[in-house]
Amino acid sequence: MFRHLRTVGIAIAVFVCLAVWTGAQEIGRIEYVEGDVQLLRDDQVWDAYDLQIGTPIFELDLIQTGYDGYAEVTLTAEQNTTIRVRENSAYYVEMSENNGGTETRVRLLNGTIENTVRQIGRQGRYSVETQTAVLGVRGTTFDVITSPDEATLLGVKEGRVAAAAGGREVIADANTAVEALPNQPPQSRQVDDLDGYYGQWVETRLQAFRSGAATFIRAYARRYEDTNPNFAAAYRELLAFRPRLEAAAAGQGGSLGGDMRLRTEISPALLRMRSILPLFENTVYRLRELRRFHDQGIGRTDIGGTSSAEFFRRFAAQEQLILRQLSEVRTMMRLYGEIEERSFGGLPGNGGSPFGGESILDQMSF
Repeated sequence: MFRHLRTVGIAIAVFVCLAVWTGAQEIGRIEYVEGDVQLLRDDQVWDAYDLQIGTPIFELDLIQTGYDGYAEVTLTAEQNTTIRVRENSAYYVEMSENNGGTETRVRLLNGTIENTVRQIGRQGRYSVETQTAVLGVRGTTFDVITSPDEATLLGVKEGRVAAAAGGREVIADANTAVEALPNQPPQSRQVDDLDGYYGQWVETRLQAFRSGAATFIRAYARRYEDTNPNFAAAYRELLAFRPRLEAAAAGQGGSLGGDMRLRTEISPALLRMRSILPLFENTVYRLRELRRFHDQGIGRTDIGGTSSAEFFRRFAAQEQLILRQLSEVRTMMRLYGEIEERSFGGLPGNGGSPFGGESILDQMSF
């Protein structure tokens, strides 16, 4: 379905680590890979040649596809959900237990995914988050497409989906398309041919992007230059705790008191990382997408006295290192989550999480 689309996206990697992590929770398995697919886990990148049917997927693993990439992942929790990721796309999944059910959150950074949610328990929840919308379902088949001008399109094929954006929510039934533009409420419409509508929508959004591409590139380049130093400092601070996080998560000499002390010490570093991570992560992946258009001659401009071509050369030289660092940060958050779960309520004070909720990424405003 709509494999012809060369829409929004990043030529990222789908990371699937072939080694099983001690203590890591397997949340799904790879069912199929084709073309340019990579999996990012911790500071490692696995290409499609390294992946095979049955390769396990762990929480916060990042899957990325290039211009001809395609992958299918089945989530093995109670949802029995299949996620199909299209070309030039990237996403990761977080799962948590909430009020007796499994809460699954798919973070779509760029591109297009198809979701088939076959079953959700009475207390379960499943949602897809983009930069502009949060889409929640209770059992359905739906597609999510993002565009380079930050718009999101939801297409519902079966069931019902709640689309929240711009402070409002709409309920979309089968054969409904919902568009969410930045800082605007969602708009829905009935569509007889969803696949055909997708192509029209993508072309419309691409035209809108092309008319202001230089403005987008300047804005994200400046944001990158402003946020990169803050991310680097927060990364170094958090990385210093990694050996202790790994040892504690592995149960090496751990105790409730030790977990409490570690949580107290690391919380300031986690809070600082949380304050910069969503914005920086979005900026990096948006620049990967913008660079693809820039290479086609779209949006050439001047950025503070430097050509956009020179900026993207510098960005490309730093890109792989930054992607690995972002993946490491997700690993450290996962490790902290394991420690917090087993010592919940043990932290001095009110026992609250530095993430402000039951989910690792709850307070991240995407």
